[in-house]
Amino acid sequence: MPAPRQLPTSDVLRDHRSKGKTYQEIADMYGVTKGAVYWQLRDAGLAKQRPDHKKYLPWTVKTEHAHARPAMMLRLLSRREQGDTLPEVKERMLDKWLNEVKAADVVVCYHRDMGPNPANPTTGGFYYSKRRAADGDDLVRDTSDDDTSSLPKIVDPSGSR
Repeated sequence: MPAPRQLPTSDVLRDHRSKGKTYQEIADMYGVTKGAVYWQLRDAGLAKQRPDHKKYLPWTVKTEHAHARPAMMLRLLSRREQGDTLPEVKERMLDKWLNEVKAADVVVCYHRDMGPNPANPTTGGFYYSKRRAADGDDLVRDTSDDDTSSLPKIVDPSGSR
């Protein structure tokens, strides 16, 4: 026999959301996870789609690299380009970072085995590389098809070493 239904109908969930309740608040009301709330709303076509950041994050990133500054900035840029409104402080952070990257004439790259470096001094993964003609105006270089037998040369966009 199937387990009893813990969540109400999608219409009830939609009503909670329209009243400003978060997924977590709704989940707490019914003793389920916020993921369960999201999935039910998503399956009913009522959840906001997750943004796609593949334009700026074309790599499969290790979990320990997901919160590196370049990854966070690239997600913010992707959100901005997709029309999301960013908090003012995040807009300033993003603009400052974009100016640093542009001034240093570098692109963001990723290599799963890259050690700590100026782009991510704690866990590595992301790194900056001097812009090549083939990069054009792109901010990232998709290195997923590159030869991984040797780690690439890194660049510090702040100019310090």
